[in-house]
Amino acid sequence: MSDSERELEENRAMMGLILAVENISNMLTAKQQDVDLLGRLIDQVDHLSKEVADLKSQMKTRHAKSSVGRAPKVSEGNALDGHTETLIDLLRERPGRYTTSELVEMLGLNKTTVITVMKRAVDMDPAHVKLTQGKRRKLYLSYIPEDDEPGERREAESPTEEEDRVRLELMSMT
Repeated sequence: MSDSERELEENRAMMGLILAVENISNMLTAKQQDVDLLGRLIDQVDHLSKEVADLKSQMKTRHAKSSVGRAPKVSEGNALDGHTETLIDLLRERPGRYTTSELVEMLGLNKTTVITVMKRAVDMDPAHVKLTQGKRRKLYLSYIPEDDEPGERREAESPTEEEDRVRLELMSMT
């Protein structure tokens, strides 16, 4: 083989190598575009799932409010009184023990407002609505229907419950 043939072979090999590198580069660019597209799609799905969660929460709130049968009357006082009346009506309809988180979902209000409404409900109907504190500062709101014996309610109003109430009020101020 002569030098010119060897140079020709080397040039062909170099051209083939350059074409192969260019093809690999094009494939990587296409793959990067696919990855970018997938990233955007994942972001859109995440955004849609948040919207669906918000809509579900709104639906639960509307269902809870419609099951009471009346909307809070803002004209009777301020909005907190209306929310408090709605809460007492909900509790009267479904007596039990509810956490702050459950009431947030039921009323569709933020946590701070729900805690204020919980305290106000105790003030408006102390005979039936009880506010207690569980482990890790978790608040519970209970409704005791009228058909329970009055003796049971008196037993529940012990000095420790009064201390809990004072502690709850102090916590709400901080």
